[in-house]
Amino acid sequence: MAAELLANPASKAGAIEITNGSCLCGSITYIISGTPSTTVLCHCISCKKSSGSAFMANNFYEASVKPQFLSPPTGERSVSQFNITSPTSTLKTYNDTSPDDGSFVKRSFCGDCGSNIFIKNPKWKGAVIVATGTLDYEEALKEWKPEAEFFCKRRGPWLSSIGANEEKKFNAMT
Repeated sequence: MAAELLANPASKAGAIEITNGSCLCGSITYIISGTPSTTVLCHCISCKKSSGSAFMANNFYEASVKPQFLSPPTGERSVSQFNITSPTSTLKTYNDTSPDDGSFVKRSFCGDCGSNIFIKNPKWKGAVIVATGTLDYEEALKEWKPEAEFFCKRRGPWLSSIGANEEKKFNAMT
């Protein structure tokens, strides 16, 4: 079930990696320490409209977003995996009330270039959902593969040969 993938959004075991990311114009930058708890393709209407694509590729991280200017970690594991590292004057948040289940999510994006940066979902209080396309680390993106897919009832039929294994495809995010 989809909820089991996200019930405890903690970084997977392994070496702590540092990954940077940014919006298209570079006004908003962030740093991630560690690996995502899961990687997901979301086919919900909200993600499609927000991304302007047939789906949205997302990484789930353990985080309490700290929107202040932070220096990079000094070798110690930070409390939060996701930290914004640039001034956030252009960071905007939209309360998206369009999800299928009747709830809402907070979509944060750059007010200058419009890039989606991250999503907070009240269902997953300990997680931040980062738009995978904003990662700066090209090698990580080459290796990226979805571990699950949500809202497959809205999945384009032409996507049948890509994505997660069949047992990790869910019609909703429950």
